Amino acid sequence: MNKNRNEAYILLLLLTLIWGSSFILMKKGMLAYSPSQVASMRVFFAGLVFVPFIIKNFSQIPWNKFKYIILFGLLEIGIPPYLYTFAETKVDSSSAGILNSLVPLFTLLTGIFMFKHKFHWLTQVGVLIGLVGAFLMTFFKDISINETSFDFSNSYGLLIILATLMYGFAGNILNEYLNDVPSSLLSATAFVSLSIPAGIYLFSTNFITIPLSNHQHLSAFLYVVILAVFGSSLAIFLFSKLTQKSNALFASFVTYLIPFISLIWGAIDGETISIVHFLSLLIIFVGIYLANLGENFKKT
Repeated sequence: MNKNRNEAYILLLLLTLIWGSSFILMKKGMLAYSPSQVASMRVFFAGLVFVPFIIKNFSQIPWNKFKYIILFGLLEIGIPPYLYTFAETKVDSSSAGILNSLVPLFTLLTGIFMFKHKFHWLTQVGVLIGLVGAFLMTFFKDISINETSFDFSNSYGLLIILATLMYGFAGNILNEYLNDVPSSLLSATAFVSLSIPAGIYLFSTNFITIPLSNHQHLSAFLYVVILAVFGSSLAIFLFSKLTQKSNALFASFVTYLIPFISLIWGAIDGETISIVHFLSLLIIFVGIYLANLGENFKKT
């Protein structure tokens, strides 16, 4: 038991570092590539990693659930990378990491409204409070006694909020329709399937010649490869292992830790970290806590 617990803590730490670093890696990749190229490269290279697994386990793919796998894939790994990269053309990576913490709230919200899950009134309150934190992070640049800065350019953060909403739908689709599909097979099938259109788009662009132009562009290419291999392929594998060695609740703790890593990377990269970042994060966490408290009361 202690061995599994220790391994679970190590996996949680690794996942926090990997996913918390994804936002700065996207930002660095866009020093040379367009937002759509970075997103497509992430999906494409992650899919390539899973190709040997799919070849070996092709006969085990549950084709009767393939439509749900594709829908899950689009909402989990197909569309969100594009929303995040386009958002990060205007939103700094630390803010992106904070808004990403909305995922548990939207998982609860979509479960309530789309899948008719029962809920406690505290859950509603928690979701509303979390959304207040997201609004603060999205539209306010700074808050002080002397001046409050309202910044419409940060409305690009709405793209990240939309991505977290998609993650919420994906989590519920997984629970409702794909719970009996092994996570490794599910991830591999989704990644490989979506890597095909991503690859078709990529090879219609100049993404191959860009890293050959100068050293900075080569670095950007390596950042995106690291993002794809570690931030997508390896992270999915580690998350599956973490869930198996602990439970879904413990695995979800990674969502609370990711923003702190994104804040650290943002500060190292020279991004302005203001009181808005910490206040928004605190409000979102309070919302998540109350929503989860409501879920616990519902079960008793």
